[in-house]
Amino acid sequence: MQHTSIGKSSMFATGAQCLGTAQSPVRIAENVWLGAKATVAAGVSIGAGAVVAAGALVTADVPPDAIVVGRPARVIAHRTVVEDGRPSPEPVLAKVRDRARQGLPSMLDRSTQSVSRLKALNPDTATWDISDEALIDAELRGGASVEIARDCILIGRSNRQGGMSQLGGIELGTGVRLAAGVVIEAAGGVSVGAFSELSEGVTIVASTHDHSFRSLPWEEAPVRIGSRCVIGEGAILVGPLNIGDGAVIKPYSVVIRDVLENTVVHGVVQLMEIQE
Repeated sequence: MQHTSIGKSSMFATGAQCLGTAQSPVRIAENVWLGAKATVAAGVSIGAGAVVAAGALVTADVPPDAIVVGRPARVIAHRTVVEDGRPSPEPVLAKVRDRARQGLPSMLDRSTQSVSRLKALNPDTATWDISDEALIDAELRGGASVEIARDCILIGRSNRQGGMSQLGGIELGTGVRLAAGVVIEAAGGVSVGAFSELSEGVTIVASTHDHSFRSLPWEEAPVRIGSRCVIGEGAILVGPLNIGDGAVIKPYSVVIRDVLENTVVHGVVQLMEIQE
């Protein structure tokens, strides 16, 4: 975050960024939610209680309690909420702390996350090729000969292993390949079918929030990817979502609805770079 003021109880998802400058700071009011890889441009103010969708590029001020999507972002709705308290990451953080106390691999202690220990705790991964430079705090299962490259981040467990949901965890079919920098947040469950490929910088998020409550309570939102799919570089997939066998997601797409098998899509929102 650069030259950004952030109000109380605002929360940011993976890869969200604010690009303020000394002359044009970003102002985030209280109780705001920024989705995965959302970007807020210099000089923008986001009103209290606003929700910014995953992958959005916010280039203009956002009113209080507005929901915005797109690149550039546009208002698609205004929240009508039950005033049940402020948003808080505490329920999720409590689960993370409990796992650490139980001695499970945890992002809070990198020394607990060796590949050898990971494989011992997840028997299905015996034949997997996992980079020592990946960060994995996840329940893993699946087929043989999976490849997980450097700088991947995989998190998410079922409630059997201290997670948020019975659907939590990651299932990777035989021959699945995760390229460098793939991020999978699988608290709500992620499965990838055999011989599918996730290209560099892909982000998958299997959870969401109930916008009808001020507290933005966490909800599971499973992501299911079929066999022999190709997910292009930098794509963002946000559940609940099903992608059919053989589908191709073009690079830098945002996918928030189901994709039929053997189709090629550019996603619901096509990403564009900020122009200097």
